[in-house]
Amino acid sequence: MITESISSWEDPLPKLVDLYFNNSLNEKELSHLQSRLKSDPEARIFFAQFSSLQTQLEWIYTDSSCPQELTYLPAPINAGKQNRNHILYVACCVCLVLGGLLFMHLTTAVAHVFPEPGSHWADGNITTEETLLSGSRRHLLRGAIEIRFTSGSIVNLKAPAQFTIHGSNEIFLEAGKLVADIPESGHGFTVDTQTGRIVDLGTSFSVNVRAERNTEIKVYRGKVQVAGSSETGPPREILANEAVQIDSVTKWVQSRDYTSSDFIPLIARDYAVARFSDNVVFQEQLPEAVAAGEYNTFEHDGLAFLFPEKSNVLLTENLNVEIGQPGVYQSAADLPKGKSTIPAGSTVDCFRVYYKPVIYSDKGDKVQGEIHFDRPILGVIIIHPELAKTNRLFHPSFKDVLDQNALPSPGIEIGTDEDELTISEDRKTLTFNLGTGGKATDEFRVILQSRKDGSR
Repeated sequence: MITESISSWEDPLPKLVDLYFNNSLNEKELSHLQSRLKSDPEARIFFAQFSSLQTQLEWIYTDSSCPQELTYLPAPINAGKQNRNHILYVACCVCLVLGGLLFMHLTTAVAHVFPEPGSHWADGNITTEETLLSGSRRHLLRGAIEIRFTSGSIVNLKAPAQFTIHGSNEIFLEAGKLVADIPESGHGFTVDTQTGRIVDLGTSFSVNVRAERNTEIKVYRGKVQVAGSSETGPPREILANEAVQIDSVTKWVQSRDYTSSDFIPLIARDYAVARFSDNVVFQEQLPEAVAAGEYNTFEHDGLAFLFPEKSNVLLTENLNVEIGQPGVYQSAADLPKGKSTIPAGSTVDCFRVYYKPVIYSDKGDKVQGEIHFDRPILGVIIIHPELAKTNRLFHPSFKDVLDQNALPSPGIEIGTDEDELTISEDRKTLTFNLGTGGKATDEFRVILQSRKDGSR
């Protein structure tokens, strides 16, 4: 066995490991070694490396002190017995190494939990940065948590939810809803459910295992690969702004209507949006039809779309807005007589609210919605001339449009077509009621204080 003087070792770990492989540990020393391996990932790595080296040396030097005996043994039976002994010994060493690696795998943290205040497991409190090992099964009874995997993948869950961690880049979702944000380092992150498997292909997505065990998947960025457990064809690739469901009975993947309310944990990191009502859809990329001004092609009944336009825009001159103060705006009389102004030197973010129903009728179709921002609303631009003028400042695809001046900007008309807007007293909540008929489109811009202007 490997031995060396241990008088100079300051850390007792090498001595304990050496004694372990020499089968010389007493009960107290064995207990100390087990405790150290359980609590210290670096100790587990040292143990596995030592075990591997020990096996290699045993393989090379076993019976090397008597090579002539091996060369001139006349009895094939003895040779066969010795070979069997060698094989058995090597097999035991390999099993020892694999066992050490398995032990290291099962006792190394693969994720940590960051709970919201008041969150609880079914069996007790959740501690901040609580460790999750591979195989950890949890039942989130109350609140919400964020799980940060060592791969870099981040998962948000809200109660009630039941899940099991499988390694540093995989989770089994038994019940509940999760939202996953996967960086490049976590490419291939996998969510398993009882009905199928979802594999990340560079994306952000949500998985919801409903009460009837159907699995609902929505893709917010990038794409995922989805396969039902009984799917006969190849896995389907689901792209951004698409949704599917894996049926719990047939296990087939079926298309579903897309909504984005589950996207909030990720939106809040990148944008000033705190939450919004169910009939508002947040979409990061402007559809080509909207970007090019083809407003009669991107049509959805009862859904208003919220598009982030440009962020951290430094105003080099005063910006005129029709609505610049908290209040309820239901008629033309509610609008201020003069323009409100956001002063030059301000740094702002811009969002566009867009509504185009499918129904063509004199009565039109209405949509009500509410958006909560985490920073103050500085102003709202609602009329065509100002919307057209600010395309140059805020339209994300403005430079790519061939006929830049031809971009239509319909706006809204307070007091007609039942268009109404309300800005809360703290300037962080926008409520709207939009109605349009025929081929009309409702659209307005919301200008917010940027983070660079000192909010948060």
